[in-house]
Amino acid sequence: MHRHRFGTVAEGGNWPAVRIEMKPYIEALAARLIQDPLVLDTELDEALAELDCEMQRLSAELEVEHVGPGVGMRDMGAEQVYRLVVRRHRWDVFNEVWGLKVCDASSNCDFRPMWPIQGTGRLRKRQVVQVLPELFLGYAEAVARAGKDQTPAGREVQAITEALTAAGGKSGTRS
Repeated sequence: MHRHRFGTVAEGGNWPAVRIEMKPYIEALAARLIQDPLVLDTELDEALAELDCEMQRLSAELEVEHVGPGVGMRDMGAEQVYRLVVRRHRWDVFNEVWGLKVCDASSNCDFRPMWPIQGTGRLRKRQVVQVLPELFLGYAEAVARAGKDQTPAGREVQAITEALTAAGGKSGTRS
């Protein structure tokens, strides 16, 4: 057996046989998807911050863009005002970085990043957590369409997708 940062490969095995061990923060987020009501606390903020860092790394390796679900003002029926977006984000003139951010989805804003996923207010944070399965299903599909699903980063995205969708269902919403 060989250990890699992505999991374990049996002797003579190849990359598709890699078993990715789920990280504790993904397990914590998956557990939150079935929590009703969703508890907002520092543990959730820390898990989202770790996901933010992980997505910065994975999206930079993959360089695949994806516009995910809306996380706007649900109470006003304006969920599409802000969206979760994976891409190379420009925070200012000197700071461009790949990652997952909450972006302004207005037609004249070109998905301008507004907040990191852990930096949103309590109502939007609930929405962010609830739509993570939907976001990752879409992102995994985009990675596959780009032909990068068999790369180590692509398999990590798929493993995260499987963990979150198993916990929260396809849409991640509770009935």
